[in-house]
Amino acid sequence: MKTAGTTISCRFVALPALFLLLAFTAARAQAPVPQLPPEQPPVQELPPGIRWSVPIAAAPTSAPAIAGDRVFLASLPGIVSVHDVKDGKELWREPINPEQPIAVEGPHVFIASGEAVQALTVADHAAVWRRSTGTITAPLVVKEGWVVAASETRMTALRASDGSVVWQRDTTALQKERAAIDGNTLFVPLANGRLQAVDLANGAVRWESPLGGSPAEPVVVGGRIYVGATDKYFYCVNASNGKRVWRFKVGSSIRGRASTDGDRVFFAGLDNLVRALSRTSGSQRWQRGIPFRPFAGPSVAGGSLFVAGPVNEMLMLNPVNGTETGRLKFPEPLVTAPAVGTLTTGEVVVAAVTGGLNESWKLILASPVAAKPSGTPQH
Repeated sequence: MKTAGTTISCRFVALPALFLLLAFTAARAQAPVPQLPPEQPPVQELPPGIRWSVPIAAAPTSAPAIAGDRVFLASLPGIVSVHDVKDGKELWREPINPEQPIAVEGPHVFIASGEAVQALTVADHAAVWRRSTGTITAPLVVKEGWVVAASETRMTALRASDGSVVWQRDTTALQKERAAIDGNTLFVPLANGRLQAVDLANGAVRWESPLGGSPAEPVVVGGRIYVGATDKYFYCVNASNGKRVWRFKVGSSIRGRASTDGDRVFFAGLDNLVRALSRTSGSQRWQRGIPFRPFAGPSVAGGSLFVAGPVNEMLMLNPVNGTETGRLKFPEPLVTAPAVGTLTTGEVVVAAVTGGLNESWKLILASPVAAKPSGTPQH
């Protein structure tokens, strides 16, 4: 009996302990499980010269633009976004479908969309004005307070500040390339192979000059017009009367707008050559082969000549002799012509869009990186 009594008392002691254990276990089961801190993504290692890289949702519809401290981009399926030049942060976006490259001047960004030109504020994309123009066939000309739009049957000159119509003129020749403003004259490249000078004040035609093929976007400097044409010639035309000064046979299609440093004029062709000609005589100063098809004509900035194509690097050449002075390497191939711009600080930067087979699009801002010359100009 003594042994039995000891066993019963032990059971009375063990039962409360069991209840306490069960209660503690239930409380722990109901308590929130402490969470581990989220895994941080690996720090992105950017190639030398890349200042920032931000993903974008879809492919671009035209080249980016740099103005002031902002980068402007049009992308599918019809979005205009604006990014801070310091870090790529998106400042605003507008669901609008640009049908031509966007243009920026002063406090406004100008967009051709829906048979009209629209002006938004750069600061917060507030609508400023909208003007019907018909379907626009060429990039807008925006300069010194003017906005000029070309449609299939009409050219319209607007005031950039309020969108008021200064003049309109019916046209019979199609315009596909951007015109150029120099002083009080508008120089218009027409698809019928003619170059036209128009009085900017009233739209009157001053002269027309026939070329051997359809001209690209012209560049005007020192009273002369420089332009490539589809007949594979590069032309220099007197800006005052339209008379040909000289022409240079290229032998291949010329890509986009030429550029100049004041002494030389530069252009690129589908023969993968960049050429420099004397601006006054048209004699060739140098030519250099490049390892890709150029997107467009070269750009001059900061004492260098920039050339890009559908590869993962952008070349910088010496304008004097064509030798390589630097290059920018990107993580993936470029998908459109980059924008070369100068910030308010005087620093030269490049805004580019890259993408690959995985359709991972990125907007990138880069600064030139010096490199040892990798070759000599070809003559």
